[in-house]
Amino acid sequence: MSTAKKRLSEFFLILFIFAVSSISHAAAEDPGKDYIVGPGDVLEIRVWDHEDLLRRVEVSQEGAFTYPFIGRVAAANRSVFELETLLQKKLADGYLVAPQVSVTVSEYINQKIFLFGEVNRPGSYTLKRKVHLLELISEAGGFTENRGAKCVIVRPDSAKDKDGPTSPEEVGKNQIVELNLDDLIAGRADMTRSYVRPGDSVYIKEAESVYVIGEVGRPGKFKWVKGLTVLQAVSLAGGGTARAALNRISLVRNKDGQEKEYRPELGEAVLPDDIIKVPESYF
Repeated sequence: MSTAKKRLSEFFLILFIFAVSSISHAAAEDPGKDYIVGPGDVLEIRVWDHEDLLRRVEVSQEGAFTYPFIGRVAAANRSVFELETLLQKKLADGYLVAPQVSVTVSEYINQKIFLFGEVNRPGSYTLKRKVHLLELISEAGGFTENRGAKCVIVRPDSAKDKDGPTSPEEVGKNQIVELNLDDLIAGRADMTRSYVRPGDSVYIKEAESVYVIGEVGRPGKFKWVKGLTVLQAVSLAGGGTARAALNRISLVRNKDGQEKEYRPELGEAVLPDDIIKVPESYF
């Protein structure tokens, strides 16, 4: 796929997700059955034809509450629908016949998610329901032009870790999810791993780069893509000048902390952080 077509495809996909997101947010204040329950939320639980089981409970900071017959119920990080299903299953296990459970969020705590890196409006966002990563990015104004293909999600292992962003260096027992954004946009990624949860810290990484210096039209840093060749990198830099000696191009590569400079084939693929030197002709 050409660069222009790729960018156009990405633009329309983000535009579509943004439109869907805008409609869903405007539809109602009630977060609905997709809302992800978290500590501090107040839930009203009803069981049809069992008024004695009506309860108004607050989810503890450990992410749980207690309920008749069942005891402790782990509620955090479940949607309202998933919680209803769980309660029905547990109540049906020797207590009630075909119970019909309804869970309503009476009071919900705004649960934050943290988005950083190559998006136009990085920062914290509230999460009232299950949200796809691309929908979150659309709310953040989309990608910057310098975004790379990599996304890292740092996910707290405990509900108590949701008060602030988590850096990759502070991961500890927390879970790390790595996604390829190009695959995600093209629909090739595992969609079950593409949803964000309360407390997630999402990092959209900068594009990896190559450097072209010397006798070229526009020396500088250029976005690296897999399969980019030496000649293509020189073309990105405006091609060689009238004084360029394209037959004597050299490439500097850092490997294991050691720099190596050699003369590559023009069709050789470059790697991130490679430096391509285009020398001046002797004549």
